[in-house]
Formats: sequence, C-alpha cells, structure tokens
Amino acid sequence: MPHTRSTRFLLACGLVVSVLFVGVILVDGAIRPGYEPLHRFGSELSLGERGWVQIANFVVNGLLVLGFALGLRRVMRDGRGSTAAPVLAAVFGMCLIVGGVFVTDPKPGYPVGSAGTAEPTVHGLIHDGNPIPFYLSLIALMCVMAWRFAAEPGGRPWMWFCVASVIAVPVTFVIAAGLYDAESQTGTYHGLWQRINLAISLGWFGVIAAVSLHGRVNSGVG
Repeated sequence: MPHTRSTRFLLACGLVVSVLFVGVILVDGAIRPGYEPLHRFGSELSLGERGWVQIANFVVNGLLVLGFALGLRRVMRDGRGSTAAPVLAAVFGMCLIVGGVFVTDPKPGYPVGSAGTAEPTVHGLIHDGNPIPFYLSLIALMCVMAWRFAAEPGGRPWMWFCVASVIAVPVTFVIAAGLYDAESQTGTYHGLWQRINLAISLGWFGVIAAVSLHGRVNSGVG
C-alpha cells in the first residue's frame, strides 16, 4: 500500500539527517576561527560565540530522527522489530538532543585561549556519558533492521548493509577514541575519524529512509 504524504514526510526526515548533521559540522568546522577540524571533536563547535550553531544542529537533527522514528513505526506495523526499531530510533534521536542541551566542556586551545577544564561540569559529564546510549541504541537499531530485512523477499542486500554498518560504527569510534587522550584532553586526527564515524552512522539513516520510502520495509513481515 502506498505511503501517505505525512508518512513520506516523516521518513524523509531520515534523508535530511544523513546530510544535515555531518554537513553542518564539516562546513562550520572549516570556517570557525581557531578550530582545527582534523584534531577536534564536532561537539567542541558548541563552544564559543558561534556555539549556538552546533547546539541547534544537535537539537534539530534529534527532532528529525524522532520524526523518522514515527514514520518507521507507521511502515513497520507488525512483524520483526516493529516495536523495537522505532523505539531505538527515538532513543537515538533523544541522545542527539541531549548532546545539544548538555554542552561539552572546553578543551585546551578551544575556544581560543582555553586551558581546558580542570574539573568537569555537570553538563560536561552528561555530554561525555551520552555516547554510551547514543551508540548502543544505534547499533541495536542496525541489528534489529538487519533481522527485519533477513525475513523480507529481496532484503538480503540491505541486511548485509546493516551488518557492515554494525561493524564499521564501533570500529571507527574506537579509532577516534584511541587517538584522544582524556587526561591531557588533546589528541591527533580524532576529529577526522569521528567525522568518518558520524558519516557512516547518520548515512545509515539516509539509506534506510530511502529504502523505506521505496516500500522495501513492508508493513507485515513475519
């Protein structure tokens, strides 16, 4: 059955997220004075005079993911993962919003002149802990969708796409984290690997949104 206009709009939110979130980080990071994109996390763009841009980026994209979660629920009315997938997508969206509301603490050298944070703030602690539910919900969602696609006629390619993403996301996250020293609050090329990680993570939403819009996620898979 063809999707309604409102359902198509909600699913399309996933397409927007796949481009908007990383796009803002890439563009703003490239033009922000004193900010080194390759060697700084995207969250650090929430600091300084133009910090509102990245804060809004977190919140807006979180709301878009919540819209996508609702659209996913509409097209996955029953069958494998029909409840779990939309809920996990919604948790991921809420984590994006939390990442914007609770801003990371300043790091040495950014904002320009900062010596870093000797004692983490409550906001900083919440922000630093947020990646745990952020990535757990995302990886779980990818696994659920792989399980769903495995039962659909012609769904095997999308199943393997989800499986590959499940591997790529934690691997690139570990590389980025390994290049950053929490004690000195500095690192090298962790910003590059975080951007690769986010491109894979958010790009996955775009692919699933496109697949859903084309009716590949059926409403009643057993």
